Amino acid sequence: MQPVTQGGGILISPNAGPSNLAGAECNKAFFATSYQNDQMHEVMGAHAQAQGFQNVFLLAPNYQAGQDALAGFKKSYTGGVAGEIFTQMGQLDYSAELAQIAAMQPDAVFAFMPGGMGVNLVRQYRQAGLEGIPFLSAFTVDEATLPAQAEAALGFFAGSNWAPDLDTPENAAFVAAYEAKYGHVPGVYAMQGYDAARLIDGALREAGGTDRDALIAALEGAPFTSVRGDFSFGPNHFPIQDFYLTTVVQREDGEFATSVVEKIFDDYQDNYAANCQMN
Repeated sequence: MQPVTQGGGILISPNAGPSNLAGAECNKAFFATSYQNDQMHEVMGAHAQAQGFQNVFLLAPNYQAGQDALAGFKKSYTGGVAGEIFTQMGQLDYSAELAQIAAMQPDAVFAFMPGGMGVNLVRQYRQAGLEGIPFLSAFTVDEATLPAQAEAALGFFAGSNWAPDLDTPENAAFVAAYEAKYGHVPGVYAMQGYDAARLIDGALREAGGTDRDALIAALEGAPFTSVRGDFSFGPNHFPIQDFYLTTVVQREDGEFATSVVEKIFDDYQDNYAANCQMN
């Protein structure tokens, strides 16, 4: 961030939302259009709490994002933990972990396994006959992984700030245009990039030019209509937005996608904003 902001620029992140930049290290020239990194995991913790689960098995790769994922889940879940495993980065065989889950029979499993790790975990989870144990996740079953996971992911849950079938006019138009151009279902990364571009466009129009202070003031007002619906910036320049429980479905056209089940958080601000003293 510093090479951009100290050089007189403005940095807009369409994905990463680290806790330090949401809190004590916030910067007037940094904006996130995505989320604060803990929040997707907090969604699943809140869902597990609401379901009355008392024995959840936790699984994530052993690096900072994996550790943050399980910490985020625990912020909104106060029940018991059946087991907590940090796997090797890039691990593709989960037979040992799945054997433990089968033996323990927890109320649910929460997993953060992005990319190829998630593809293999989901396939092996289904092959092991564990689909009767609710599979809760973040960044594990989404439009980036579903083409490879397909039927194996059906009915599995995820936390998100969006889904392709979120009911707003702007989202319907975005999804239709994206699918017509690219031939596949858009994911959250595409959505956040689209919103970031529309935010920049709106701010440039409102500021009437590229004066840095005028642009920052315009960006703070979020002068665009997000495909997510409700969207504003908090005092730390991170979004205040809704978050949802989603599940994997197969659409009538045969495509696999995530679908909104219910809203978990309404106009939710991250837990670090109070530590931000903007300068």
